Amino acid sequence: MTISNYTDLQTAVSAWAARGDSTVVGRVPDFIRLAEERIWQRVRVSWGIASDTLTIVAGQNWVALPDDWLAFKRIRSATEPRIEYMAPDALEDLAPCGNPRAYSLEGGRLLYGQTPSADLVLDVKYYQHPGLLEIAPTNWLLTRAPSVYLYASLLEAAIFVKNPDKVAEFGSLLDKAINGLKGADEAAQISGSRLRMQR
Repeated sequence: MTISNYTDLQTAVSAWAARGDSTVVGRVPDFIRLAEERIWQRVRVSWGIASDTLTIVAGQNWVALPDDWLAFKRIRSATEPRIEYMAPDALEDLAPCGNPRAYSLEGGRLLYGQTPSADLVLDVKYYQHPGLLEIAPTNWLLTRAPSVYLYASLLEAAIFVKNPDKVAEFGSLLDKAINGLKGADEAAQISGSRLRMQR
């Protein structure tokens, strides 16, 4: 069975769950939605990296995070090649002049370590969430690793029907699928690279 879109995934989850009762079959979209949350907490691979620019307006020290943001990979500005994360309380405790090499996160916003006197453009790379399948029927993650979606959805179904054996089985299969995806991503990133000795 090929799983290339949301409809295929619903069909596969229903078939693999092997339960004909309407209570379970009718909840397949819920299982997929819960599975998406579970997946987003664990999957950070290069296929899901997006680049963008965020502009902090002069006189304020924050900017809203992108709607599809999961986690930052890198933040830089024209004057700072690397801006590092700092806990929100530590950022607030900085001297009035602040720290142009620091940022924090709070309430769906990126907090910058200084309040710029002119608009400040940040170049960011971040892990983006692949999007809800019920809205866009396919995405890069479903294309590259349909087993991740399938096993995560079946895990949610097993939790719903309170079947501990199936919870363990699909939890293990999900772990293997995610580890396989991460392994393939790591291999792709280093393919063609020569081994370099550290000095």
